[in-house]
Parts: sequence; structure tokens; C-alpha cells
Amino acid sequence: MKTFFAVFPLIISSFALAGPVIVGDQQIIINQRADPFQLRQIINLNVNADGIEKRNILSTRSTMKITPPFGLDENQTFPWASAEKVVVGLLKTKSGGKRNRNVNGKQIPYYYYSLEVDPLIILRGEKQLSLQLRRKNDLRLGVSNALRKLSKEIDDSLSFDFSKAQPKLDELLEDKKTGKKFREDLKYVRASYNGVHEEEPDLPDEEELVFIALSGTSSTKRLAYWESITATNAKRIKSLLDLPYGWSLSKQGKPVSPWAEYGEQSHMGEEAPLILCSKSGRGFSPADKGLTLSVSKIPSEFIQSNYSNRDGDGFVSLKLRNSTEFPLAIPSLRRNQNGILWKESLACLVSSTTSSNSVITNSVCLPKFSSLKDLEKTEPTILEPGQEISTTVNPLLFSNFPEITGYSQLSFRFCLGKTVALTTFYYNSSYHDKIKLRIRAGIPTRPISLGD
Repeated sequence: MKTFFAVFPLIISSFALAGPVIVGDQQIIINQRADPFQLRQIINLNVNADGIEKRNILSTRSTMKITPPFGLDENQTFPWASAEKVVVGLLKTKSGGKRNRNVNGKQIPYYYYSLEVDPLIILRGEKQLSLQLRRKNDLRLGVSNALRKLSKEIDDSLSFDFSKAQPKLDELLEDKKTGKKFREDLKYVRASYNGVHEEEPDLPDEEELVFIALSGTSSTKRLAYWESITATNAKRIKSLLDLPYGWSLSKQGKPVSPWAEYGEQSHMGEEAPLILCSKSGRGFSPADKGLTLSVSKIPSEFIQSNYSNRDGDGFVSLKLRNSTEFPLAIPSLRRNQNGILWKESLACLVSSTTSSNSVITNSVCLPKFSSLKDLEKTEPTILEPGQEISTTVNPLLFSNFPEITGYSQLSFRFCLGKTVALTTFYYNSSYHDKIKLRIRAGIPTRPISLGD
């Protein structure tokens, strides 16, 4: 009995420290600065055929995986087309470096950095960046002010040659003066990076303009990737950011949609689309402004005692709303005489992270659907003023869903072209792998012991 009371607080405290708590569509980060290598105790339930639950206490330290920096090996490139938030700016390393952790008798190299991002131009995700105001007497005020001056010279970020921005910024940085009075609305982004790597991640010089990809829903964003600015890669990255979410460019630089392998699909887009898939003929045209796509997780009917299904069994509700006073069209959400083609139109971007917060996989996943070639002529979905439509999907059952061992914090981005809704999901393979089999087989997901 004494042993139980000694272990019980450790179990409770581990849940209090572990990861984010999800409330509706909001994410609250608890103890964000806690050591990612902290020994957390997770009670896993193994349900046998009779519904009897057996508890095993497993340490998450045994699941630590060593990955290349930023989760990419030498043969992989970062998927800029699917990046959550992208800025051109300066990346400042405030603190951090290499730490070693003893895991099962082995020294594991772990890197952590506290960062600041000073944006020159925000190319994607401005509303989700959680920009912070520079405080009075902040040593980076001069840098932020120089970037502000340079940004005023950029009339159109799409046509601006970023490779020519560095010399102009260098001149402005030479002119910065300590003690000079600056504007009070200078802003930056708080960020961090951590991962388990054999080699130290490469970070840019703090006065070098670079492309910066950020992710996450907390006020401190995660550095997903960065890349130096050259005339060649500036053109390539801007071309990728112009694509709808989930699309990519072929080796010849032509657009390729996530549905490219499903045959000819010219009927799944407008007659004169803005972007055309080079393999399927499927087109993309932007939606009218004023449409809002939102997502909410559907709770499980039965919550496991170890909270392994704290975010449910994977089912989510998607809602598309027109809050304007005018009819709005979304060409990426097709419909025909039988109704709205949600499954044939929706794509989901899944990012999976380990307990060390190192991205290990990025996948473009699609719902299961019948043949696209057999669909009759389609047209864009149009919402009347104030109208809202919804559907329920389960991304755990989508094609190309990543294989996950242990537990992982997932990021789901549900996309209709460039209209996107973001949520997070706690995945525990010991529970959700079994649940996926039950759902596919049409078996109730509640424990047999409940007498369903």
C-alpha cells in the first residue's frame, strides 16, 4: 500500500507535465519549459478478449529516436508547400546547445535552443504567429527597426527579389544606434528548437536573412526548418508557397496534386483554373474571401483510465461557414447532383512528433473514396449568406496515414485548397491501432466489459 501511494503522485504529476491540454479547438501548453527528457510514467491498458484490463507502466525514455536535424536526411527536402507558417527574416539564437541524457545506459545527444525570429515579410500564417512586442531597452530593437524600414521598400512580396534584400539590410544594420528611440510597435516571434541528433543542427548567422518555417499552436513556435536565400531557391520556395496545401512540384517544376495518381480529373476543377495539375488535369481556383473552415474533436464514448484516448478515437467535425452577406464559392469543394463531395475534395496534412518534439514524418493523407473518373460533371460548392455546412471524418483511417510506435503528438491540417483548419491530436499506438481495426470492421469501440 505504501508503494502505491509513493507511485501514485508520480503518475499524476507526469500527466500534469505531459504535453498540451486540449479544450475545444484551443491548446493550452502546460509547463512548456519542462525537460522533454523528463521521465514520464504512462499507464498502458492491454485489453484481452474478455475485456480484462492489464496495466503496465512504461517509460517514454525507451522510445527516444535519434533523427537527422530537422527530421530530414540528405536525400530529403523540406516540404515548403505544406509549411504552416513561413517568414523571411532573421533567426536569433538566445540560448541553448547540446545536452546529453542517459537513456537505458546509453548517452543520447539532445539539442535545445531558445530562439527569436524578426520577420521582414510574412509569407504564410500571419494570424497564427503570436507576434510579441519588443520591450523598451531591448537589445534587438535596432534590428527590428532596420527590418521595419526595409519592409516599407517592399511593395509586393510576390514579385520582390529577396536575394537583393541582404545588402540593403546590412546598410541599415550598420546605421543602428544604441539608445536611439524606436517605435513602440516593433514585433518578433518567440520560437524554439529541440531534437535528438548525432550531429549539431546548423543555424544561420543572426544577421543573415533566411526563409524560416514555423509550426505549432502555442505562443512559442517551433522552428521547423530554415533555408538561405539565393536567387534560385527564392524562386523555388515562392513557387511552392503559391501552391494549394498538399500539392508539390515535379522535377520539371510543374504542379502535382495529391490526387495525381487517380487518373484524369479535369471535371474536378474550373474550366480556367489558376493552377493545373500536370498529371491529372485537376485544377485549383481560390475560394471567395469570407469563408471559415473550423475543426473540433469528437470525444470518445468511453475515456480510458490512462487517458490514452484523451482526444477521442480520431473522429472530428469539420464546419464550413459563410459569415458574409453575399453568396460565396469554394471551387476546391466540389459537388454534383448527388451532393457535396467532401471525401473527393478534402486533403489532410499530418505532422507527427515524438516526445523529444522532433518532427519525424510529414504526410499528405486523403479520405477513402470511389473512382474519381466515374464521377459526373462537378461544380463548386456555393454557400449562401450565413449558411454553414459540416461533415464528420476520421483522419486515422485516411490513406498514407503514418505508422506510429508508442505515443506521438500529431498535427492535423484539414485543407480545401488554401482554406485550412488546424487541430492537434494525441495518438497512442497501443490504443488507437486497435481502435482503427475495430472501426474498419464495424465493431463497437467501447470495452466489451460494458456489455454493449
